[in-house]
Amino acid sequence: FNAGTKQIRVVNDWPNPIAVATSDKVPSKITYQNWKPACWGYNVDHREKSLSWFKLLLDEKNKVGRGSDKVISTVQQLAALNKAPEDVAADYLMFVWKYAKEDIRKVRGDDWERIYTVKAVLTVPAIWSEAAKNRTLKIAKKAGIPENVSLVSEPEAAALAVLRERKDEGDALRVGDCFVVCDAGGGTVDLISYKICALNPFQVEECAVGDGGLCGSVYLDQGFEKYITTIVGESQWSRLKPRSRQKMMNEFEMSIKRAYAGDDQEFKIELQDVRDDPSVGIEDEMITVKPYGIQCSQIFDYAQGHLHKDRFMDRHGAWRAGNQMIWKLKKGEKVEEGRELHELCKVEYKVRRSKLSAEKSFRDRSTGVKWRSVLFDFCIRLNNTTLEYFIMYKGEQVAYTEAKYKEEF
Repeated sequence: FNAGTKQIRVVNDWPNPIAVATSDKVPSKITYQNWKPACWGYNVDHREKSLSWFKLLLDEKNKVGRGSDKVISTVQQLAALNKAPEDVAADYLMFVWKYAKEDIRKVRGDDWERIYTVKAVLTVPAIWSEAAKNRTLKIAKKAGIPENVSLVSEPEAAALAVLRERKDEGDALRVGDCFVVCDAGGGTVDLISYKICALNPFQVEECAVGDGGLCGSVYLDQGFEKYITTIVGESQWSRLKPRSRQKMMNEFEMSIKRAYAGDDQEFKIELQDVRDDPSVGIEDEMITVKPYGIQCSQIFDYAQGHLHKDRFMDRHGAWRAGNQMIWKLKKGEKVEEGRELHELCKVEYKVRRSKLSAEKSFRDRSTGVKWRSVLFDFCIRLNNTTLEYFIMYKGEQVAYTEAKYKEEF
């Protein structure tokens, strides 16, 4: 809110019972009691069942990530409440708008809504479809936000804010300059290229097709939680107090994740009530988190054992070998012998029968069983702590699943 002064006032004193330092952001969490919205943001107690990740469900075209445990849990809670993602998003946005109005009232007085013309601008992921954008406008109306609402992509809003600051600081900006914005948000990461069209008023336009994906900060949280689960074992993890798990995740959010500066770092994180196991780095309720290798490219050299299939030419015209590893296991470190090989995970997926009806059918003469011969493409995405499987049929994704880790391995 700037009251025509073009000065931005940021709300960073959100209701916060856990006394975390002030933040420009507030968690997208909400709870319900008797089917009515109750608490939101930092006020949500970790012991309560809360809804989060609902924003990722607003764009039905984005199927990637919907098989993750967190999203599945959100979908199940929505069904139990008999609510759609739009309903929950509207309830959450209603809380945010109500708090923002109170913040404005403290500065501009009780009559500010009568005195000023209000225009609301909402940011949306750059990868969202038109249907998702229209759904957002309806959500805003349901949340009680004035009808004078417009949408802007999240990376464009970030670009306008950052470049305006640079302009105020005297950095030279010229019409025709191009730049790239990487908007690494909570749910999505967008990469957009812009060109400066005008300086007064400041205007930009896209100069190349943008790209993005569902790989934001919340997926880092989920990946870290799964990584810790693989260390302590799923059975022990499930027995730990929710308070202990939440405290660990808060430490990851406020300390480790924000202090990350490269793959050569080693961290320690506290997890109360976990059993000591020095062989995996657990001592005195502290877990040592360290990398075991870095994926990189190297100058191609057959003598180093590089494979021809990994060879590629870089932008300088030099041949390099991709998919190489720099291992963190140092010379002289003890390597445990006699460890057994265990099954890591299992993969389950289903494909709708209607997708297979076009294939030729066969019948077993001895049993009478009818079957079809179908060829699928089985695609695997290797993440830090997860394995994602995409089942493709004639160029279309027909199933998605995430590997389920075995309880002990």
